[in-house]
Amino acid sequence: MSDTVFVGRKAELARLTAHLDKALAGKGQIVFISGEAGSGKSALMAEFARNAQMSHPDLIIGQGTCNAQTGMGEAYLPFREILGVLTGN
Repeated sequence: MSDTVFVGRKAELARLTAHLDKALAGKGQIVFISGEAGSGKSALMAEFARNAQMSHPDLIIGQGTCNAQTGMGEAYLPFREILGVLTGN
């Protein structure tokens, strides 16, 4: 498998990095990423997570996903997934 090249989205990465910097300074942050299917949300977050982990090796990165096909019964799925990462469940 070849590595994917990430191109563009410097402004979005800068905004996410600013939120991370605030969080690391003790100012809690929550960021929601939304967009149409195929718009590059997952690629953006993967690149941000990779950069953040390189800059802050002790950072714990959690990921949650929403899936339109799962319906309203899974409204908190992203939070459950992230809490699972943090608690080891």
